Amino acid sequence: MVRTRIGKHATTNRKATKEMIEEVFGRTLTIQVSTRTIDEHGQLSALSTANTTFIGDLQFGRDLDQKMLEMGIVEVGEGVLYIHPTALTTLPNPQDIIVDGSSDWEIIEQIEAPELGGTVCHYSYRCRRRINSGDN
Repeated sequence: MVRTRIGKHATTNRKATKEMIEEVFGRTLTIQVSTRTIDEHGQLSALSTANTTFIGDLQFGRDLDQKMLEMGIVEVGEGVLYIHPTALTTLPNPQDIIVDGSSDWEIIEQIEAPELGGTVCHYSYRCRRRINSGDN
């Protein structure tokens, strides 16, 4: 049996990525996960939400990596959420909401999950600001 060994560079890179997200650029964010229950007629019968606080980096506006716009990965006005694999016990899904202060951002899709040594270094998600959030 062949055993995959995680190289020193992979371990170093994952640690550096975690430090950059959580200690340099990151801030406290909240993810709001909604669970919808549909009845036998296809109608929404119940809606419950659960909030979890975590540290991540939500980039938008001037802080957004311009390469993301140039390559067409995100559109003007959208944002990119970066999280470390250990930040949450369950990965975000499309339609989950990220609360950043008074602004709400809806997760549209996962953009990337680069791996080193067989382990994901970080996850990034394309987000769109919800209308009328943060306008206070």
